[in-house]
Amino acid sequence: MEYRIEDRKIRVSLPITTSKSKVRVKRPVSGHEPEPVACRSIPVRGGDYLEWQISYDTPSLNEPSVLKKVVLNKPQGVRYGCELVRLIVESRKIGILSRESFFELKALVNAPLDAGIEELERVQREEDSAASTIATEYGFVRHYLRVPNYIKNADAYSVEIKIGPKQKAVGNQAMVYVHLHVSHCRGENGRPLIGRYAEKNEKAEYLIGADNGTLIYDTVTAFALASVDHRNDLKMIFELL
Repeated sequence: MEYRIEDRKIRVSLPITTSKSKVRVKRPVSGHEPEPVACRSIPVRGGDYLEWQISYDTPSLNEPSVLKKVVLNKPQGVRYGCELVRLIVESRKIGILSRESFFELKALVNAPLDAGIEELERVQREEDSAASTIATEYGFVRHYLRVPNYIKNADAYSVEIKIGPKQKAVGNQAMVYVHLHVSHCRGENGRPLIGRYAEKNEKAEYLIGADNGTLIYDTVTAFALASVDHRNDLKMIFELL
C-alpha cells in the first residue's frame, strides 16, 4: 500500500494487475462466490470491487506504509506495523478517526477473548446425493462446502472476515478483506476504472475521509473479532501507539 495525505484525506494507492498483489478485482455472481476479473483483458464493470487482503504488520522495512517505530516481537520474528496501522496513525493526525473512537478500539482489543471466529467456526460439508453429473455415473458423490463468512457493508466499502486454510500450517485461519467499490476508485491518472481495461502495472486510488473513515474502525474491529492471535497482535500495536 502506498499513500499520501491531501486535504485532510488519505489517498491510498493499490496495485490491481500484478500477480503477487494482495489486491484483486472481483465480480459478484448471483448465488455464487464472487469471481476474480482479469482486468487487463476484461473491462471493469460498475458492480465490481477491489478485494484487498489488508495487513497490519510486515517483516519488511521496504513496505511503503511501514512504521519503523511500531516493532512487534512475534514468535515468527520481528515485524513492523504497516497498512492498517498506518491508516490508524494518519487518520488520528488529521481527525478522521476521533479520539473517542480510538479509545473504543483500544478497549475492544484489550478485552479478553477466549475464542474468535477462527477458533469457533468450521467449514461444513454437505452431501448432494441426488446430484447427477458427469462424475456421478462413475461413483463420485458431489459435496458442497459451507464456508462461514462475515461481511459488514457500507456505502463505499465492505469489510469481510473469511475462513480459509492456513498457508503454512495445519488448520483454518480467519482472514480480513476490505472491499472497495470500483465506482469510488480511480486510476493514478484520475481516470475512472469502470468501462475499460486496466493498464499494465496500473494502481487504483481510493480516498479515505470523514465520510467513509469508518472503514478503519470496522477493519480493526474485524481483526479483533477474527481470532485470539489477531487480537493479541492488536493489543501490542495499540500499546505502542
